[in-house]
Amino acid sequence: MLRGILIDILDMDEADLRTLNNAAITQLKALRSRKAAINRHAFKEGDRVTFKGRAGNMVGTVKRVKRKKAIVDIGELRCWDVPLGMLSAA
Repeated sequence: MLRGILIDILDMDEADLRTLNNAAITQLKALRSRKAAINRHAFKEGDRVTFKGRAGNMVGTVKRVKRKKAIVDIGELRCWDVPLGMLSAA
């Protein structure tokens, strides 16, 4: 299926490509929103979580859960604002 779509892209004009791009972006946003909603109810203040940060895998404690992100205390007087989709239970 994907292979056929990739072949069809070669024959599309600019307007068709823009329409396809908008549809793909809309679907990605919907998937991310669903995952954030699930995670918003999965994590609570005080939960230990892990996520991949700039310095590699990080472990911290959830201080606050917002609509699409959580404030995670990683110690050393540092807190990160982490997207809910990046968090997993420690």
